[in-house]
Amino acid sequence: MWTLIVIKAFAAAGLAAGIWIPGVAFATNVAVIGYFIAATIAHIRARNYDRKHLKFWAACLGMLALAIGVLAVSYLYAL
Repeated sequence: MWTLIVIKAFAAAGLAAGIWIPGVAFATNVAVIGYFIAATIAHIRARNYDRKHLKFWAACLGMLALAIGVLAVSYLYAL
């Protein structure tokens, strides 16, 4: 559980620094993807498969897909 907090803190710092320092936004996006992968693994390990936790799954996997999409678009834009 502490790993998610550390990744989230680095992502927040990267988002703030990415405004002024070029290239940091890419690293931050990778950190955000790492956060949502770790969150997905935490949900799997907690066995949150029932209907009650469906909103958490949708939010977790939806934000993971969004972060991957942003990384792909930003990579293509940089080319």
